[in-house]
This record gives sequence, structure tokens and C-alpha cells, in this order.
Amino acid sequence: MTERIGRLMRNVEIVRSSRIPVGVEKAQNITASFRGSEGEPHIVRCAKAFAAAVEGATLFIEEDMLLVGNPASQPWGVELTPLWGTWPEAEIDSLEAAGYIIHPEVRQWIGELNDYWQGRSLTSLMTGTYDDERLWPYAQMGVVLPPFKSKEEGWGAGGLLGGGYGFHHEISQMIGTPDFATVLERGLGALVSDVADALRHTRLYSAESFEQAEFYRAALISLGGVQTLIRRFEAIARHDANQAEEARRRELEEIAEICAHIVEGPARTFREALQLYWFLFVSMLPSGTLGMGRIDQLFYPWYRRDVDAGILSDEQVVELFAMLRLRSMEITIQGGSAHRAKWAGGSKWHNAVIGGQNRDGSDATNELSYLVLRAAEACPTPHHTITMRVHDGTPSELLQAALRLARTGLGMPAFVGDRSMIGFLEDQGIDGEEARDYSVAGSLSVTITGKSRLVASPMFVLPRVLDIAMRGGICRRTGFRLGPATPVLGDHASFDQFLESFRLQMRQYLGLQAEFNNVTIRSIGDRYPRPLDSVLMADGVALGADVFTRTMPYENANFVNVIGVVNVADSLHVIRTLVFDERAVTAERLIEAIDRDWAGDGDDELRERCRQLAKFGNADADVDALAAWAYQTAADAIVAHTSVTGGRCIPSALTIGTSPWPGGAVTGATPDGRSAGEPLAEESLTPMRGVERATPWHVIASASRVGQRAYQSVELDLRFEAAALAAPADLGHLEDLLRDYFSAGGKHVQINVADTSRLRAACLDPESHPDLTVRLGGTTAYFAQLSPDLRDEILQRHYFDGIAAKPDGLELTMQ
Repeated sequence: MTERIGRLMRNVEIVRSSRIPVGVEKAQNITASFRGSEGEPHIVRCAKAFAAAVEGATLFIEEDMLLVGNPASQPWGVELTPLWGTWPEAEIDSLEAAGYIIHPEVRQWIGELNDYWQGRSLTSLMTGTYDDERLWPYAQMGVVLPPFKSKEEGWGAGGLLGGGYGFHHEISQMIGTPDFATVLERGLGALVSDVADALRHTRLYSAESFEQAEFYRAALISLGGVQTLIRRFEAIARHDANQAEEARRRELEEIAEICAHIVEGPARTFREALQLYWFLFVSMLPSGTLGMGRIDQLFYPWYRRDVDAGILSDEQVVELFAMLRLRSMEITIQGGSAHRAKWAGGSKWHNAVIGGQNRDGSDATNELSYLVLRAAEACPTPHHTITMRVHDGTPSELLQAALRLARTGLGMPAFVGDRSMIGFLEDQGIDGEEARDYSVAGSLSVTITGKSRLVASPMFVLPRVLDIAMRGGICRRTGFRLGPATPVLGDHASFDQFLESFRLQMRQYLGLQAEFNNVTIRSIGDRYPRPLDSVLMADGVALGADVFTRTMPYENANFVNVIGVVNVADSLHVIRTLVFDERAVTAERLIEAIDRDWAGDGDDELRERCRQLAKFGNADADVDALAAWAYQTAADAIVAHTSVTGGRCIPSALTIGTSPWPGGAVTGATPDGRSAGEPLAEESLTPMRGVERATPWHVIASASRVGQRAYQSVELDLRFEAAALAAPADLGHLEDLLRDYFSAGGKHVQINVADTSRLRAACLDPESHPDLTVRLGGTTAYFAQLSPDLRDEILQRHYFDGIAAKPDGLELTMQ
């Protein structure tokens, strides 16, 4: 860590302490713009709102910072916005109770903003579309998270987690990677010229041409907003330079010169490329899931050119990449309490990808692949996250460097397997060369740069549907029947018959989820079009259509995301064994114990018997086959439905780290022995906590038996005691495990390394361990920022105390 980075990192304490200043400057500027543009085309109104946010923003350049572009009006602050959902007093109180600094005048301003957005928010548009017979009851059931309480609050007061930073008018909810490279190579001026030419040549002969003209007008306003942002920072840099001492003056003058050039021209140097990239990135925010791209590939031409010219060193690159990490840390994502519970620890998923293959299949590793890892070691902040692509030709040197970083406990990088990712894309009709150039956005969503974007991906709690199937289609929580009237569990003559009833219920509820997602996608596209994002996508200028309404080359807007499948597999194994095979307990007796949450006479013994049966993660073929069945059955049901943007719905299984908590909260006791309200199993393929596990190899043997290629995203968390990976041989065995798993069709592994004695101490006194981090489903968080219950649950998870070579006779199943 350089002295400069050390000084800048002191600001991270604001995030760790949650003493984050709350402002509404952006919301005030945007709201004033919307008030003044009533009656104009909505896409133009949104573009004007973005331009107003840029023009009215409080901008500043921090001491020591070389990468400029503050995402909030106050240093390390957050901007509340009521555009997704309004903020009642109780929600503001909950923010303040969590440590956020809210001045009385800010409270007053929030109330005034609420008055305008009441009935105009995205939530009101979405819930107003739900019918009272199906979608509105479904939204309340807790099958989709979080359950809706009222049509006014929808997802929860304060809106979806994701607002609070950046310059755009509202959360884009876009999980995708824009085409940054084209802008860096050609310049903003060229893009403005392209859009202006398209508008000039548009002839108003159809309804579509009118919409295109409105789109081009909005795109020009938006691109002008980005240029305004850059010009404003140039002026600030020149002003500050006049008052700075010599060393800092030269730095500020260089910043000003960089801004003066990139406001129109293409990037000529690594510094210019990184700065233009950040201006584009912060202009498209807020989105907690915007992909950062394959940054070792994206910036390599400028790196190579500057290094060869002798004007850039690796140490400078590490420092600049560390500043990119700090800029990401400065982004505080905010939303209502329901979503803060679902995504705890300040979660966000700005994912930078390294490694992998070139389009021709050759290895893509370069010097920047290593420097990105070095920057994370020098600046060990939870954000931004890093994902490394692994293929058969990935150099051992790079894998070992990545594992050494993971061994520090930072939880980075996560690892994804090219075989499964590329195979999935090829199954979607993507050409092999294009597929080999994939990136990852959000937590773990495969994306094609400029050619795909995911919009709707809430959590679908599969154990809730299993419970409904056991009761003949009745929801225990609400009493609703939205699926078919199938027999109750005890009325089935065989386990296979019950599986068929479960499949029918699954098909019905996954269909409801597909509709629910389509309403979200359509509502976002109608209420908050994104002309800036749209022109940074493939053929964006030629098509003249908003990214939320067009069909993409890889169309994945509707992403139906199942969680809790491991609990379902374990529960199905209990039902098959005890109820149908051994006839050791009746279905009625099992359901009674579940309804009593294992608290009735004799329930303890029954629960223990359920818990002692084989569980997923131990290479037990019977349980693993049930997990494979559940995943495949869900995938088949999901792809039967279509997206409002075109194409089919996409199967996904992202648990997002802390979602097992709200998922468990709405789920009663389950046949696997889990208690009511207890968190579900973490991650898609991670075994339930507390089950016996022999070795990490047995976990991946179970996971490899699940057909992962059909899914866009599947997660697996492996946790180790710090001492388990201390020796070089340990990392060698772990490298072998990753290579074997990915060769067998595995999609993802994240490595959590912890000293459990330190975790235990941090549970008792979290403030004394402010730098302790844990990996939570695609993101890393400071342990001290998590709730006491979540900290305790993390401590209860299984941490392997060693790793050895693959046991003899244990084979992974090729998918």
C-alpha cells in the first residue's frame, strides 16, 4: 500500500461505522426537472432530469485523489431518492437508528419530495398492474422476496435497494456490461456526432420513427450531460490547482488536461482511459449491479502503449486501480429496510472480470490480470468485487496469485468456469467467438458486453412451493390457493406421484414469477428509460430504442431466480425415506411436527431423525439426484415462459449472500429438520450448515452432479480455516479442486477463508475487528456491519480445517 492509498483509505471508516451523511440534493434537482417538463415525451424528461442532476450537483476533488468523480453531494455520503418508492418517517427513523446522519432539514425535504412522487413512483406503477386474483395475492405470499405489504409500499417503503449515488435519475436495475471500449477508442465527440446524424436522417413516416426521434433527442441531452460533468471537473481542477502547493498543483493540472481532452476525444493514455471510463460509469449509476467489464482486456492497449513509451509503471497502475476500488467503496447503496435486510452489509455487485480466453480460444491472461489482484491486496476493501475466469489453459501462476489473495480473507476473486459459462451461452444461440468474450455483471450473471442486460431477478423461494405442494396447493402462510388442487402429501400412493404434484405446483408458481418479472421490466422501461445506457449497447444508435424495451442479441431481461433448492433436495430425501420407503412416519405426522415447529410431544426425536439422514454435499448419490431433479425441473418450467422484451425466461440460482435470512423468515419448518424462520442454505449449491461434510472434494462431487449448464448463474461457497491454506501444497490442492470442478461443468466457486477464533471474538466485540471481511454471495462485506444474528449464523457455518489431494475413487460427473 502506498502512502497515498493509506491516506485515502482512512475515509473507509465512514462506511465501516455507518456514520454516512444523508442528502437529497440529487432528488431535489431531478424532481425540479420533472416538475418543469410535464407534457414532454417521457424519455426526454428522463434525459433532462439526468442533465439537471449533473448541472446542479455539488462536485469536488478530494486531496490525494487522481481519479475524480464523486458519486454523492457529500464526501462518502448517500443521496435518498423517492422515485422508486417514497420514504415514510418510520423508514427514515430506521436509517437514523442504523447510524446514518440525517439533519432535520433533510427530513423536511424528503417529505416535500414524497408529496410529488406519491402515486408517480415506480412502485405505484408496478402494483397498479397486478390483478387481484393472481399477481397481487402472489406478491404477498413470500414466494418472491420480500413479500409485499401494501400496494403503496410494494417491495417496501423506500424502494428497492440500489439508489443513493451516481448521477442518473433512478436505479437502472440493469445487470449488464456497456460497451465502454468503443467510447474509449472513439471518444464522446464521435458518439455525439453519430447520434446527431441519426436524428438528422430520421424521417417521421411512422410511429416508430417518432419514437426514434425522441430517443435521439434524449440521447443527445444525456451525452451532453456527461460532457457537462467532465467540463465541470476540468474547471474545478484548474481552480484547485491555483491554490495548491507545487506537487499537488501539477497533479491537478494533469487532471484538468485529461478532462479537457476526453470531453470530446478518445483516450490516448491509460490515465485518460481510466478517467473516461469512470465518468461513464458514475453517470450511468445508480445500479448496484452494473458490470465493470473485463478490465484486464479493456485497458490493456493503453497500458501496453504507455509502458512501452516509458510513461507508466506497474506501481502507478496498482495505485490507480486501488483508487478505482476506493471510488467503488464510496458508493453507498440505499433502500428501504426490507431490502437492507435482504442484502446486508452494504452489498453491491460492481464486478470486474479478469482472465479467461480470447475470442479465438487462446488464453487471455496479461500483465493487468495480475495488477488487478495486486491492487486488491494493496487496497483490501470489500468493493469493487473481482471475478476470475478459469479455463483449461489458465496459467497456474495466475491461479496461484488469485488463491493467495483469497487466502487473505478478502473473498476475492470469485472463480467461474469457462466451460459451463460458454456452453450456456452457446445453448442460447450465441456464436462461439462471442461466447468466449463473455463477462460477468452483478453477483454472477453471465453477460455479453453491449449485447445483453438483465432487468428483473428477485428471489423465488422454492421451499415455500414445496410446502404448498405438501398441503395440496394451499399456502400455509396466507391461505391462498393460486396453483392446482393436487393431493396432500399423505394422499399420494408413491413418492414419484408426489414429485409430479410438486412439479405441477412449481410450474404454476414459476409462471407467476415470470409474469411478475415482466411487470417489473415493463414498468421500469415505461417509467425510467435510459438513453445513455442505450447508446452504449450494441447497435444502440442504429436502432434508436431504449435498452429496456428492445430485444438484445442475448436476451436475458427476465431472469427467474430460484433459491433454497438444497433445502428442497434434503427435504425430499426425508419424505422419500421416512414416509414412502421405510413407512417410518406418516405424512400427517410429519406435517404436524412441521406445523408445531418441532415443539410437540416426540417431535425432537423425529426432527433428529430427519437431520441425521444423508444431506446434499456429502457425495450421496440419492440426495444429489434429487437436487439435480429439482434444478432441472425448475429450469424446464422457467424456459417455457417468455419475456416481455422477447425470447425466453432464463433460469438462474443466485442466493445473494444474505437472502437465506429473509427467505428463511417467510418459510416455516421444513422436513430436512430446519426450524421455522431459520435461514435457508447459503448459496445455490452450498450444503446446509450443520450437516456432516467429509472434505471439500465431496462438496464439489455433489455439486458436479447438478446440471449447471442450463442455468445462467449457480453459486458455490467453500469455507476454510485460515490455517488450512497456509502451505503452498494446500493452495496446490485447491487449484486442482477448482480445475477438476470446472472441467466437470462447474460454474462458480467463491473461497471464504477465516480464523474462526477471530470470528468468534468479533461476534462478541465487532468494533474491535473493523477490517474483518466475509464473502456473501457475490459480494464482500465488513463483518462488523452485519446484524448480530447474521454474524452468529456465519460463525455456525462449516469451515474446513484442511484440504488434501482428491480421495481415491471419488469421481466428478461431467455435465
